[in-house]
Amino acid sequence: MIHQKKIKYLGISILLSVISIAISIFINTQIAKVYLRSSGKNKALFGLTELTQFGYQYYIALLGIVSLIFAILSIKKNAQGIKKITAVLLSLLAMGIVFARIWRLFI
Repeated sequence: MIHQKKIKYLGISILLSVISIAISIFINTQIAKVYLRSSGKNKALFGLTELTQFGYQYYIALLGIVSLIFAILSIKKNAQGIKKITAVLLSLLAMGIVFARIWRLFI
């Protein structure tokens, strides 16, 4: 019974991380599109535009935090080793990708 619960934590953790990464990439492509359409003066102050129009992107980090919590809960008992490492790394990536400005790679 406990083993099944830990596997569910792993699955939930990986699923939340993938959802968080997908949403972050979608938001960053939207930011890149707005940047490409903006004029020179707006590009100079684009950090403010990004914060006011796309400030909600930082709430996506909550999914990564919850994912990390589930990954840590699954580590305590015997679970599949590769999946544990994958869950932790994906949750850390999900949190990091929110705060990294990857939209600059899309322009």
